[in-house]
Amino acid sequence: MIFSQTPIYLLKQIYPNAQFHLNHPSYIALTFDDGPIPEVTEYVIDVLKHYNIPATFFCVGENIQKHTGIFHKLLQNKHSIGNHTFSHLNAWKYTSEEYLQDVLKFYKIYNTPLFRPPYGKLKPSQYKALLKHNFKIVFWSVISYDYHPQMTVQKCLNSLYKKTIGRQIILFHDSQKSFRLISEILPSYIEFCQKLKLTFVPLK
Repeated sequence: MIFSQTPIYLLKQIYPNAQFHLNHPSYIALTFDDGPIPEVTEYVIDVLKHYNIPATFFCVGENIQKHTGIFHKLLQNKHSIGNHTFSHLNAWKYTSEEYLQDVLKFYKIYNTPLFRPPYGKLKPSQYKALLKHNFKIVFWSVISYDYHPQMTVQKCLNSLYKKTIGRQIILFHDSQKSFRLISEILPSYIEFCQKLKLTFVPLK
């Protein structure tokens, strides 16, 4: 089963100053895009709390405004927060100025240097503008495809198990369309990483 996604090696060439890996070989970072969302984000928070591990949530500004209580719960549990634009924009459909203004609109809600572009898309001009504003642009090492309707629990886990070796930034989603898989795979994946003696770290 093959899902369409720009290969990491190409992303590294296009965005050379972005982060794709961690520095320490025994570290791993769990990241979650698109929340906060009722039930889904709350479930993820509860699982992480059960295992006593930190993660990084790349939040959508609109969702923070709609679900401030859940967002505060993320902060109370000391998870890192990243900017995922205010409106979950597809960068290719907007000018650099339009895109930057949406990113900065999020910045007014919560001050964080971490930024991840929705869909992993950025025009070169937008990328440069974000760097000028001192954003730390973060992509990923491994994508779970937890959002894909054709992905199964076992195939998702097998793919993650095969690719997990340390230093990686793992991309999950705390969105409604991902809940089917996240609710099944997250505890198993965390326990797999623990068996590998990997240390979970938040992005900063």
